[in-house]
Amino acid sequence: MEISNNSKPKFWVSQAISLPSLIAYLTICLTLLISPLAFSQQGEIEEVIVKGNVLYSDQVNALKTPVEVIDVPQTVSIVTDEDIRKQGFRQIGDIIRYTPGVNTSQGEGHRDAVVFRGVRSTADFYQDGVRDDVQYYRSLYNVEQVEILKGPNALLFGRGGTGGILNRVTKKAMVGENFGSFDFGIDSFGGSDLAADYNVETGANTALRFNIHSDALENHRDHYDGDRFGFNPTMRIELSSATTLDLSYEHADHERFIDRGIPTYNGEPEEAFEKVTFGDPKINTTTLEADIFRGSLNHDFSDTSKGVFTITSSEFEKMYRNLYASGYDGQTTVTMDGYEDPTERENLIISGNLINELTFGSTKHTLLIGTEMIDTENSNLRYDTYWSTTQKDKESFTITRPMDFSVNVDGVATSVDFTTKLKSKTESDIEVTSFYIQDQIDVNESLKLMLGARLDTFDITVKDIKSGTSQSREDDEVSPRAGIIFKPAENISWYVSYSESFLPRSGRAI
Repeated sequence: MEISNNSKPKFWVSQAISLPSLIAYLTICLTLLISPLAFSQQGEIEEVIVKGNVLYSDQVNALKTPVEVIDVPQTVSIVTDEDIRKQGFRQIGDIIRYTPGVNTSQGEGHRDAVVFRGVRSTADFYQDGVRDDVQYYRSLYNVEQVEILKGPNALLFGRGGTGGILNRVTKKAMVGENFGSFDFGIDSFGGSDLAADYNVETGANTALRFNIHSDALENHRDHYDGDRFGFNPTMRIELSSATTLDLSYEHADHERFIDRGIPTYNGEPEEAFEKVTFGDPKINTTTLEADIFRGSLNHDFSDTSKGVFTITSSEFEKMYRNLYASGYDGQTTVTMDGYEDPTERENLIISGNLINELTFGSTKHTLLIGTEMIDTENSNLRYDTYWSTTQKDKESFTITRPMDFSVNVDGVATSVDFTTKLKSKTESDIEVTSFYIQDQIDVNESLKLMLGARLDTFDITVKDIKSGTSQSREDDEVSPRAGIIFKPAENISWYVSYSESFLPRSGRAI
């Protein structure tokens, strides 16, 4: 049994489950037709992603090169799968609470919102180094480690990341191994979570791994409930001694109650209403359905040269509808407002990286050359609330527990709908093309340098369907980066770093 800092006891049960019984189910999740590639070279370049059952990492997947954390001119925090399981973390916010230099905020009850060094962001999230900026609560069931990088670094990540970024490294199938685990947890409020992780060797050069989870959400607040379901089958194929292909499909299905909190008075929360939920269980809700395909091809050209090609295609459908307290008179009356916000988004992200380790005399260079292309299509609607009594988006009510939104403060029957008052309807198309180069230079054992730059071409077109107008713009940005690392001892490093980031105007929630 574990007791967390919020005094919620959590119980965990683990057991082994027969692997052969899952093989048929795993196989139909990924049906593949592979033609072997004619690669003959065998390489031994160091892997970037930490593998194995003991996950104490000294490298950062998001940095794209095999560099130890102590040699990075940037503050980095790593939380492994073992840490997540031992401490009972269920979401990104749990990790943030234990990480210095970052904080978590409410996120309006429907999305991860991290404050990186004072800069709040709902978009600076990555998965295996690939942008993952849709607004939702991310699950941890298929995570091998979470990497939090503090400070701007547009060279590797492009736009955004003003205060930092958070990268999730996902679990991959492992050739030549059979293992599995089953975890179940329950808390004192009745919330529960179940997760299974199984890896099956399907051939001399192939393996399948299947991760699945299901959560039931509960807490101390009235009306709060929800559920999350996700599954993520992955396959690894060793096409040759030098070439590895990883394929992954992830499905997510989330639904939860939205709690926007309590009103404030004179700039402070009104403690008298701390137990009142200012929402309606039939209205305040968010849903998410996501389908994500990822493919990664790794090829070792030699012992010191490696190429990585990745492609990610994703579709998201999200709906967010809420009532919230927009005003309070300091006594017993609250003004309610709200809106409904459905979003559909399709992403296609293609990237390629070439990593070379070169030696000139006594100086060692780790050279990264890469390119990335992003195509995002986004459709968004927003409907304001429309109250039958005021014929506006706001209405006043007497504060009760639970709140009654069928009768206003004057005792007059009222109703609300989310289809009458269309506030906005937009369609956005974003195309980003990027080229970057970075050189990590080991001058000697005590002195290291990092130099690089990135060019981003950012093209956006936004169609305002409601007004019948369209606007386009294009931005070209060069983002430099430089760092000096001095190591007076093997386990100590001091660094000075300069880096830049940018955030072009790209439409709400993109």
